Amino acid sequence: MSLAGMAQATEARYNLQTPVTQIAQQVYDLHTAMLVVCLVIFLAVFGVMFYSVYAHRKSKGAVAAQWHENTTVEILWTIIPVFILLGMAWPATKTVLAMKDTSNPDITIKATGYQWKWGYDYLKGEGEGIRLVSNLSTPQSQIGGDQQSARSETAYLLEVDEPLVVPVGKKIRILTTANDVIHAWWVPAFAVKQDAIPGFIRDTWFRADKEGIYRGNCAELCGKDHGFMPIEVHVVSADKYSSWVAGRKKAAAAVAEDPSKTYSLAELKAKGQQVYDANCAACHQATGKGLAPAFPPLDGSKIATGPIADHIGIVFNGKPGTAMSAWRQLSDTEIAAVITFERNNWGNAVGDLVQPSAIRAMRGGAQVATAAVPAAAAKEAPTAAPAAALPAKVYFQVGKSTLPADAIDAVKAVAEYLAAKPDAKVDITGYTDKSGSLDKNLELAKERAKAVRDALKEAGVAADRINMKKPEAVTGDGDNKEARRVEINRAG
Repeated sequence: MSLAGMAQATEARYNLQTPVTQIAQQVYDLHTAMLVVCLVIFLAVFGVMFYSVYAHRKSKGAVAAQWHENTTVEILWTIIPVFILLGMAWPATKTVLAMKDTSNPDITIKATGYQWKWGYDYLKGEGEGIRLVSNLSTPQSQIGGDQQSARSETAYLLEVDEPLVVPVGKKIRILTTANDVIHAWWVPAFAVKQDAIPGFIRDTWFRADKEGIYRGNCAELCGKDHGFMPIEVHVVSADKYSSWVAGRKKAAAAVAEDPSKTYSLAELKAKGQQVYDANCAACHQATGKGLAPAFPPLDGSKIATGPIADHIGIVFNGKPGTAMSAWRQLSDTEIAAVITFERNNWGNAVGDLVQPSAIRAMRGGAQVATAAVPAAAAKEAPTAAPAAALPAKVYFQVGKSTLPADAIDAVKAVAEYLAAKPDAKVDITGYTDKSGSLDKNLELAKERAKAVRDALKEAGVAADRINMKKPEAVTGDGDNKEARRVEINRAG
């Protein structure tokens, strides 16, 4: 797949991407035919012109003819272009009409543009009921950090965490709309590009004839992170698609939320930070300070510290005339969690919370029901994490950088600590001994620290809450246990 992707990327530098649908093939052929027509006209016109300049030059004694009009020539240079244009318009019109024929689809999917991600809802056909949100998955460290050399040659800024999955050979109808501003769903290999406009439903379709991974972008300038809104479509066999559908539905059933469940403040804050990082931090920033004036701060704001009903209302309904769009597409638990997080994070210490049942009732038209917790409880909740979790130590085998099995407890303890302290960060330091090659030992310590970092990320810790420190050397040799450790401490 990577070789195919490299070939596609290389070809696309000089030509259209390799078509994988009949419509895309027609567009490709039309593009080539038009270039040929233009080339022939160019050669004919400039050939006659240069021949005339050369054959009738003054040095040969040529004398310009004196005439002002020629009816036959004028008729010919009018009729011939008309026939050329008709010959070009006929196949182009047939292709455009075929592009608009979205009837009788096998699967219908709604693609909703958000700043700056795509949401997909499988509305009809196999997979009906599946919903996913597709975010850019290129690590921030590759975009502007210390891992730019690790960028993918074919998928940099075009990779997502939840790709759209469709079966090969099936007609897929895409309904496009948007939640905030105008976006555009564009996949060049399918010859599909359709605007997604708030309040309107547009549609397009494709039928991929070849399995593979096909990428595109939002093609409408939609704000500051417009360049970080990719599209990734996986075209798979019918059997693989059926397996994927079964897996998604099974996973959805396993994690189905009970809207009547009552959560603690710490639980809502932990989940709320995940929702905030995925949906809100791009505008309001991880610090809650925002980017004024377009994206106001939440830290100390009247919304996040004022009446909770107003806070729920603006998250649920958005604010017309501003960049704040409605987020009712989030689940009841996600909305309740992110509101609770915003009201009890940074410098905000309101001390109240909202349960998912209140959001569910609001969807049904009921008045907002909230739950307040004592201020003391709100302050105690963050300290409920085991303070003894830090510093945590992970000991590796001699010469190895593979995470040992007994590291699970330390990783879990640190993850629980960070979940209960949303503002906290940790430092990770690898240690080694001074025997042998110091450079190799320091590199080994660095790899061990990375293994611990990756384990924390898999446990749900956000990358921006982990600081990687320079490895350090201690006295002793490889038998010294402390020279084989990775230590996790509170940041700072």
